[in-house]
Amino acid sequence: MSLLRTLDRTTCVTVVSNVVSLPVCEFLYPALYKAAPSRASRRPFHHSVPRDIPQLPSSSPLKSMDNIFISALVQAGSCKQHAKHLSTFQSVVPHTFNHHKTRRKSTVHEGKKEPNAEAVTRRPFKPLKKLSVVAKAELKAMVDYYGIEPLDDEPRKSVPDEGLLQWNVGNEHQPWPVQDPTQNEYIERLEELLKDDLATHEEIYATYKLLPAPGVVYLHIDTIRDLLHHLAIVEERNQASMHRYLSILDDMKTAHIHITSGEWTSAIAFAGKFMRQVSSDEIESALYIWKEMETRAGIKGTHVTFSVLFDVAVKAGKYSLAEMFLNEMNVRNLKFHRHFRISLIYYWGVRRNGNAVRQAYQDLVEQGDIIDTVVMNAVIAALFRAGEPAAAEHVFHRMKRLNSAKTNPCPPPADWREARKLSIRLTKGGMKYRAQKDTQERAALQELAPIAPDSHTYGLVIRHYAESAGNIDQVMMLLQEMKNNSIPLHGTIFIVIFHGFASFGGVRYSSWTRYHLERFWAEYLKLVQSGLAKMYFSPLAVVAGLKAWRKCADEGETLRAWEEIRGLWDMNAEDEERVLRVLNRLCPRTGMQTSYFRGNLDG
Repeated sequence: MSLLRTLDRTTCVTVVSNVVSLPVCEFLYPALYKAAPSRASRRPFHHSVPRDIPQLPSSSPLKSMDNIFISALVQAGSCKQHAKHLSTFQSVVPHTFNHHKTRRKSTVHEGKKEPNAEAVTRRPFKPLKKLSVVAKAELKAMVDYYGIEPLDDEPRKSVPDEGLLQWNVGNEHQPWPVQDPTQNEYIERLEELLKDDLATHEEIYATYKLLPAPGVVYLHIDTIRDLLHHLAIVEERNQASMHRYLSILDDMKTAHIHITSGEWTSAIAFAGKFMRQVSSDEIESALYIWKEMETRAGIKGTHVTFSVLFDVAVKAGKYSLAEMFLNEMNVRNLKFHRHFRISLIYYWGVRRNGNAVRQAYQDLVEQGDIIDTVVMNAVIAALFRAGEPAAAEHVFHRMKRLNSAKTNPCPPPADWREARKLSIRLTKGGMKYRAQKDTQERAALQELAPIAPDSHTYGLVIRHYAESAGNIDQVMMLLQEMKNNSIPLHGTIFIVIFHGFASFGGVRYSSWTRYHLERFWAEYLKLVQSGLAKMYFSPLAVVAGLKAWRKCADEGETLRAWEEIRGLWDMNAEDEERVLRVLNRLCPRTGMQTSYFRGNLDG
């Protein structure tokens, strides 16, 4: 009983086949496109960018999409007749939702031959084998704060990692002849830009849009794949990057050019994570793309697809749906990879289950995945969320000790591109050496992986002391430690410190004094003016700072701090209005006497 077949019986809609004249993001919703912006105010973009993710067709039931999928997954999981079957889907006739074929029975063998004990003893001597065993034990002990062995009351079913990825490569495409000789120059320019990793997405997309629509028909298939790959690599997803990527896929759909599984998965990630805070709207969009991928395109989701869906569901707070995706991965016999196991650590943290966080980490180590700073940051954040700050600090101090014990510690990545390349290398290398059972190469790769605390690690611990514990002495000690180790500051660290002043300042005998606030405020302004990476003005940071000033000082000092910001921040009208409305509440008397302040609010 497929979860998508259950969905088809409840949300089946008629799809318009002619999509050439539709707006750009109707690639996701060919039946209906809601033009009314409901959440556009959250992040401003150019008017040509769609203001909102299109919603489900009007013929869908009043029941929300996440509830529909939860019901579908529950029915699929509780059906005894199909519980042991793999979920497969037949290639679907385009623009239809209800063509499936019966699930095949699982071909995974339960039993495996045990290796001959004599053969094991005759293996060639490897000098790093013993070291790798010690390293694994040391890594597993990093989060063992209570010194308790994991309990195995019930045998857990391991998810096999064998099997090829289900990449459906598909059709060939021959480029159309250009209509104008100048269009060849646009194509050559586009191909040159795609060879440069540092070429901006804005320039690449503007060059592509010089071609007549749909521009993909004039490009070679390799150029199309490179274009999508380039646009998918972003530091942070936002509405503009989502628009660029999905518009290319919309052109491919119009031109009947095959879309691969990886490209579908990237579309799901853009639709589900383009906002900082994932809501029901984003997960509804991600679910709809996944449904179209599997039922209309006939391409089954891979372990990467389900990892993205699981992550989106968790960040949207749809924990039941996340568990159903986890169960569906088991039903389909999809392997758990390193990034998915990191998402599991995060999941158990938001569920406030510290023991499950430790168990998820132990499973990651046991599977032979590489442990680095990213993994340990996930553990620390999860333990803080689970209400175990002492255990989180324990992991933090063990990270520092383990890094100092390394003979040749690897320096942290210089920027987000280097961090991405390192993450891919560690993930693929761990999978490769695990499959080859090469413990020597895996130990060498583990030794190469950075394990030292970075800016994000310190930010997590500083957040705890600033927002929860209210210990400014520890905050200042950690900041000095970052300075001594040449770890760069991020703007988010100042935001949580300002939150600390707003929470614990303005009280007699409090250490969160106006004197300390002046020092932090001056340092924040200095670092922003220096142009340091990830140090910039934003409504969130400025509002946090103004609230801190109002708590620790009077209205006049708060307005003085705002005047300082105004002289340095080249803000747009929307950001200025957001700050002024907060300032109006903070300074109701002094602020409204200022003609500038009053005029901006009225205008």
